[in-house]
Amino acid sequence: MKISSTLKFFLIVVASLMLLCVVFPRNGVKLFGVTLHFPKLHEVLVREKEKDMDDLIVHKKHRDFTGVRDSIEDCYHALFEGPTRFWLPDDDVSSFDKFFRSAEKAESQKRTVRVMHYGDSQIEQDRITCRIRELLQAKFGGGGPGMLPLRQPVATITFSQSSSGSLIGQSTWGDSTFVRAAGNYGPMLRSWRLTGTATLSLSAVNNKNATERVGHFSSVRVLFNNRPGPLAISMRNRKGAGNFSETVTSQGIHEIAWRLDSNTTSAALTFNGTADIYGIMVDDGYGVAVDNIGMRSTSGHQFRMVDFDMLKESYRILDVGMIIMQFGGNSATYLKTQDAINKYCNQIGKQIDYVHSACPDAAILFVGPSDMSTMVNGKLATLPMLPTLIHCLCDTVTAHGAAFWSIYDAMGGKNSMVVWNKNGYAGADYVHFSIKGAALMGDYLGESILKLYELYYLRRKLTSDEFSRIWKEIKDKTPKQ
Repeated sequence: MKISSTLKFFLIVVASLMLLCVVFPRNGVKLFGVTLHFPKLHEVLVREKEKDMDDLIVHKKHRDFTGVRDSIEDCYHALFEGPTRFWLPDDDVSSFDKFFRSAEKAESQKRTVRVMHYGDSQIEQDRITCRIRELLQAKFGGGGPGMLPLRQPVATITFSQSSSGSLIGQSTWGDSTFVRAAGNYGPMLRSWRLTGTATLSLSAVNNKNATERVGHFSSVRVLFNNRPGPLAISMRNRKGAGNFSETVTSQGIHEIAWRLDSNTTSAALTFNGTADIYGIMVDDGYGVAVDNIGMRSTSGHQFRMVDFDMLKESYRILDVGMIIMQFGGNSATYLKTQDAINKYCNQIGKQIDYVHSACPDAAILFVGPSDMSTMVNGKLATLPMLPTLIHCLCDTVTAHGAAFWSIYDAMGGKNSMVVWNKNGYAGADYVHFSIKGAALMGDYLGESILKLYELYYLRRKLTSDEFSRIWKEIKDKTPKQ
C-alpha cells in the first residue's frame, strides 16, 4: 500500500472518531441492555491533570505572630477558608463556647466531659475517633477508651474487650441478630438486655494504634435501665488492688461508678440480674472522654428511634459536652436526584433537632461524607451527585443550629479518593479509609476543633467590641471566594 493511501486511511479514521466524539449522545446509547459511552472531543484533546497526594495533604503552617490580631487572622484563614474549614450556624464563632468552657475546667472541677462521636462504618474500630480523642485529651486531660458497649460486635484497634453470658442485642440498626426494643436503646442507640449472668473483660492492647493514654483507666461506670428485681454488678482490677460490688433494686435508669486509687490496664466485670445495659464508661482521671459509636450501614436517621426522656436523662448523667454526627456515605450511592437529596437532608435536620432538644447545652458537629468513586464513562470518578449532597447537608445542618465539617473537602474535593487510594490512604472499595488515612483525617478534624478553641481563647483577651472590630476588618480584607 502506498504511503499516501495509508495516510489517507489514517486521517479518515481519525476524522470519523472525532465526529463520533461530537455527535455521540452524552448519556450514551443503550444496546441489548448495555449502555455504550463515547468520550467527548475535549476529553480526548485535553487530558485532565491527575491530582498529586502531596498537593492534597493539608500541611501545618508555622508562623511567628506579633500580637493577638495576627493570631486571630491566622485562625480565620484556618477555620473559614481552605479544605479543613468549618461552616457554623449563622457564622457564630461562639457556637462551641460552652463545650470549651466545660473542657478547660473539667480537671479542676473533677468532671469528665464527654464527646460522643456517632458515625457509620468509616469510624468503626475506633478509626478517626482515636485521633480526635488523643488530641483533645492531650489538651484538656483525661484518658481511657471512653464508653463501650457491653458486647463489641467489631473489635477496635485501640482497646480489647470480650463478653459472654445471657445477652440479647437491642439496636436501632443491624441484622436479625438484634431485636427492636420500642425506644429502649440508650445513648449508644444500641443496648444489651441482660437476662441472667454475664461477664465482661477489659484490657489494653499493644499495637501502634493504641497509645498509653487510651490503654490506662482508673474509672469504670455502668449506665443501665434496671428491670424488675435486683441487679448486682462487681468489678475486679486484674493488675492491682481494687475489688468492688454493688446491687441496685429500684427500676429505671441508674449509674454505678467506681474509681481506683491508681490506673490499671485490665479489669473484669460480672453482671447478675435483668437489666438493659446502655454502656460502660472506661476513663482515666478527669478531663475529656471521647466515645466511638460506630453504626455500620446507617444513614444517621436512627436518633429519633430512642425514647426521648431516656435519651435526655442519659445525656445528663454522662455530662455530654459535644456530639459529633458523621453520616451520609451510605446514602450517597442511592441519592440520584435533587428531590431524593432534599428528603434525606430534611430527615437529618429532624435528627439534629431531636438530639439538640435532648442535650441542649452540647455543641453539635455534623461531619459530611468522604469522596467516593464509581465508574463514570469508563473511569473512576466522584459519585455524580455527591457534591450536591454535601452542599445540601451543609445548608441543612447549619440551618438547624449545628456546625458542619466536610471530609470531602478535607480530602481535596472531586476525584480525590482515587489519589488517596493510590497512595495507601484509602481501601480498594474507593469508599473507606485505610488505617493510615483514617488517622490522618482524625488529625485534621481534631486539629480543626483545637483551632476553634484557640480562637475562643484569643477572644477572651478582648472585649466583645474589640473582637468584633478586628473580625470585621479581617473579613472585609479577605477576597470573597
